[in-house]
Amino acid sequence: YLPGEARFLLTEALRGEGAILRDAEGRPFAKEYHPNGELAPRDIVARAVFSESQKLVGGGSYGEYVHNAYLDISHRDANWLKDRFPSIDAHLSSRSNPMDFTKEKIPVIPAAHYTCGGVTTDLNGCVVGDVSSTNGSSSGWYRNLYAAGEAARTGLHGGNRLASTSLLEGLVFGASVGEMVAGVGGDASDDAALEGREKVMETMHMARHAIEHRLVMEQHGVNGSGIASSSDDRITNEATAILAHLKSLMWDNVGVVRTPSKLEVAVSELGAIRDQADRMWEERHHGAAAGWEVAALRDAAYAGLAVAEAALANRVSGGAHYVELDEEHSSVDVKEQDSDDEDDVVVARA
Repeated sequence: YLPGEARFLLTEALRGEGAILRDAEGRPFAKEYHPNGELAPRDIVARAVFSESQKLVGGGSYGEYVHNAYLDISHRDANWLKDRFPSIDAHLSSRSNPMDFTKEKIPVIPAAHYTCGGVTTDLNGCVVGDVSSTNGSSSGWYRNLYAAGEAARTGLHGGNRLASTSLLEGLVFGASVGEMVAGVGGDASDDAALEGREKVMETMHMARHAIEHRLVMEQHGVNGSGIASSSDDRITNEATAILAHLKSLMWDNVGVVRTPSKLEVAVSELGAIRDQADRMWEERHHGAAAGWEVAALRDAAYAGLAVAEAALANRVSGGAHYVELDEEHSSVDVKEQDSDDEDDVVVARA
């Protein structure tokens, strides 16, 4: 965590190799939150770092807000560290004010917060809706809706997010969805499989052509009529600014530690942002000439609102979703799941 600089991911392998979490005064704090210290489940480690980073340093109400969470692996051999983590060494050494992680502790903060997939699918990646048959197959429009990767709830994720699990989700279920959509999965015959492949290839070709055409238009800074306009620039700048605000809103109110009051604020503001994004999208001729900034804002607003609403409705803490009561909601019953089960994974990376 270096103010004014882009975030750089410090792999959790550092903690696996013995790195110690310390506060500004050098005090190790991880074991105050869990007996396993730095090797505790990721959601607990993330909350520990977040909690320490929020503390006043200097004592009492007169303390100052200075960074208070660091990762220290300076006790390991310097040459071994540089050979084991060359990317980290190269990044820190290349700064205008170089840092040496073999000799000094590095300031850290949870870099990202994950919401584990919630779209329930079957083993073929087909979204499971209303089950109307005894064999568990889904019906209605769900038959043509598939989900794969971290958006899906296949049962492989636990309360957190594992790097290895997301790779499994993408490779295994990504391939499964591709086969089903192409008609080569399940009980498809050879003729049906061949016809399915041809249709998919044709659709992919058309989609690729449309994407390439759109990219060329954006690179040349033109709208749907082929003419650049000040209106395009205005909307692009506005969308970029709103998206930056949305990211801060999510981090501050739907982040590592959630409270009912903050979630209510997030739901209210995200609803307004979603409506504004929709108007911006419609203003650009139903999205035909809207840049990727407007599309990104619209998608982020809908996704963020869905996450915030689900978090507000869920009073059970577990893994990446951790609820802490505030005074206004002190009478609400909040339950907590154990974070030590084998299914737990990542909330944040520090």
